[in-house]
Amino acid sequence: MINILYRIIRLSGTRKKKIIIGMIARILEGITTRIPFILILFALTKIIDKSLTINDIYILSAVLAGDLILGCIFNYIGRIYLSVPAYEIFGEERLKLANRIKRFAMGYFTDGNIGDLTAVVTSDIKYIEEFGAVKLGDLVSTLFGSAIILIMLFFISTPVAIITMITYIPCAFLFRNIQKIAKKCSEESQETQQHVVGGIVEYVKGMEVIKAFSLTGNRHKKIINQFKDFKNAQIRYANNFTIPLMYIEIITVIAIGVIIYLYANAVLTNYDYLAYLLMFSIMAFEIFKPINVLSSVTADIRLMEAALNRYEKAMITEKIRDEGTLSKIESFDIEFSQVSFSYDKKEILHNMSFIAKEKSLTALVGKSGCGKTTITNLIARFWDVNKGEIRIGGKNIKDISFVSLMENISMVFQNVYLFNDSIYNNIAFGNKNATNEAVINAAKKARCYDFIMEYDEGFDTIIGEGGASLSGGEKQRISIARAILKDAPIILLDEATASVDPDNENLIQEAISELIAHKTIIVIAHKLSTIKNADTILVIEDGHITDRGKHIDLMQKEGLYKTLWNKREKSRAWKIERTAKV
Repeated sequence: MINILYRIIRLSGTRKKKIIIGMIARILEGITTRIPFILILFALTKIIDKSLTINDIYILSAVLAGDLILGCIFNYIGRIYLSVPAYEIFGEERLKLANRIKRFAMGYFTDGNIGDLTAVVTSDIKYIEEFGAVKLGDLVSTLFGSAIILIMLFFISTPVAIITMITYIPCAFLFRNIQKIAKKCSEESQETQQHVVGGIVEYVKGMEVIKAFSLTGNRHKKIINQFKDFKNAQIRYANNFTIPLMYIEIITVIAIGVIIYLYANAVLTNYDYLAYLLMFSIMAFEIFKPINVLSSVTADIRLMEAALNRYEKAMITEKIRDEGTLSKIESFDIEFSQVSFSYDKKEILHNMSFIAKEKSLTALVGKSGCGKTTITNLIARFWDVNKGEIRIGGKNIKDISFVSLMENISMVFQNVYLFNDSIYNNIAFGNKNATNEAVINAAKKARCYDFIMEYDEGFDTIIGEGGASLSGGEKQRISIARAILKDAPIILLDEATASVDPDNENLIQEAISELIAHKTIIVIAHKLSTIKNADTILVIEDGHITDRGKHIDLMQKEGLYKTLWNKREKSRAWKIERTAKV
């Protein structure tokens, strides 16, 4: 408990004082809620010996009213100073995590971490902010209040104080067992929740493929099994607490029975003990309240601990460092100098060196998996190189601030992602300070103005998540309009015409021509005909540059480029023919 409280206070930053004040208020509330038991004993004693006066009633009433008012005030201060800061703290922590996520290496998002990260953002942080400080406040209030009761018992009834302390001993051992169970079950519950969230994300994102290959039943079965695993983990979580909690209940009930029996027996010999019997009949359950509170809160605290663990794990995930101080790039040559890069243990690029001249078009050609996309990702610092340097304008990109680097680079991906927002905002995403006229002009240059205006809402049309309401070619042109609006001096282009129809291909090529004018271009070539006029063609095989030059030069060599070109020419003559039945 103390560890969780410390971790929350550590996260609280400037709100640490409020959290501490809230905890103190809850402790004082715990004390005020125990004072009425002293008043009950006082009143019962006076009633039994027939010495209760009207002044005693006034005093008791005044003290009780004051105590109740103080209790309400402390409760209010405690909950306000714990609840509100918790929402503020974790609101800021969400923003910190979001800013950190932007700097995670792209490999993080392809290693099965999506479900984990989604669970952190959607459930873990929410659980901590809603229940963390408040539940700890409840627990602290109960424990300190009960400590006061125990002290009071030594003055009121030493036998009851001793019985209470003896009762706490076996319960303490049972709590250690509960702590172990809660820790193990919390981790299992978190893990199964991660699988469920990840499975749902994968199922929804892959729905098009699942339906296309009639795999709805198989994938649905997988999701169902993940939900079942999560359900079973939750059931085990609850069942594992049943026996130790039952033992605790039995022990406390026996202790209460012993206390009541002790004073019931005493009343038979001395009527003066009737006040104690009545008071302990009322107070006995309060004496052992901390045990019941600990029983119910232990599981919540362990869940909270598991949530904090997963959150802190995300916050310490290695990110690409932004230690660059250079904020202005003077020229835009791109140079790879002895660059090597590995995904985990598999090296993809091997001592690669080349220069893409400023305002030139450099094409990357090679078979799938040879490292073309890796090159563009390294230029944008989606990953950092393991060896060597990448320079822009003669400066190591690690010395350039990340903001400045990305301000000077536009990327057009083959697989376009658009946001569930208006067409206007999706284009303006490339430059948030752009005027309305600039956005419209970018749309015209990207050859998407005409189809936009065919919609009733025009530029205000909401296009759905991922641009669901647009065709592939339309999405590509929106993406190019975004890049045109950004007007960055470096363009990284994963050739956008690889899988579109001829009409869209022509429009996209026109849009790209508008985009790349007077820019430094790195293009991943899928259709060799589109890079025939490139200033430099780099032929890549298994992470090595095996040849380089212009189209005319490479066609005079017996190498991979000529082989790929000849295969392309041969494929152009390919047609579907019906095979005659035998």
